[in-house]
Amino acid sequence: MNTHPILNKLSAAVVGVCLMAPLAGMAADQKSDKASMNAPGQDNMAYSDRALSKAWGNDKAALQAMLTPGQDKAAYTKLLTDAGYTITSVNADKADYVEYEVVKGNHSYEVQIDVAGGKATKVDVATNMWRTDTTKATMRGSKMTAVAKYTPANDMYSDRARMKTWTGEKDMLEKSLAPGQPKGYYADALKKAGYQVTSINANKKDYVEYEIVKADNSYEVQIDFDNAGKASKVDVATNMWQTEATERAMAAFKK
Repeated sequence: MNTHPILNKLSAAVVGVCLMAPLAGMAADQKSDKASMNAPGQDNMAYSDRALSKAWGNDKAALQAMLTPGQDKAAYTKLLTDAGYTITSVNADKADYVEYEVVKGNHSYEVQIDVAGGKATKVDVATNMWRTDTTKATMRGSKMTAVAKYTPANDMYSDRARMKTWTGEKDMLEKSLAPGQPKGYYADALKKAGYQVTSINANKKDYVEYEIVKADNSYEVQIDFDNAGKASKVDVATNMWQTEATERAMAAFKK
């Protein structure tokens, strides 16, 4: 059956619009999803302690085994350097105690050495929760010169001096964040307790991970959810890999 040419053109245009509309909607949805997944502060798993701690722990154990007691201070600096570690801070340098911050790749540790008679009686490789700017820069890939001298101001970065208070606060926080609540509850509870959520490292149906800061203390809150959307497990962990937002919030307290 013949139809008018103008009607043919109008029909084709209408069909084209009808076909393009769903496609445009799909593209918009995909663009929206992509923007959501890549939004600042979301899915920062490069900073997740849960994701990175296993390799860090293996390296820590190897470093601990290498740094056996019984040697003088110079021997430990050589051992660390030969093993590829950069000494980024000397937090203490006393006759009976030496403390280093060391970095290799994006792993950092605090080496605590008790000394008697010029020889190490005990060597501990610890977390290095509080880090100097040089340590942070080195972890981010900047080439920094190894630090050889003690700086008195770096006393404030010592894990040995601060860990007891940090652990006490961590335990109280973990007890206050009991399982059984929906996702939205925990961000509100943290805010009411005076914590700032500085990064959302994961935001999935079954798992949420926050970096939080209060004063110059930071923690990583790891929350697993069941199929009903209620938290089945809440862990408050160290926050060894910190986003820039977390570092800024901690630095702001010191000013």
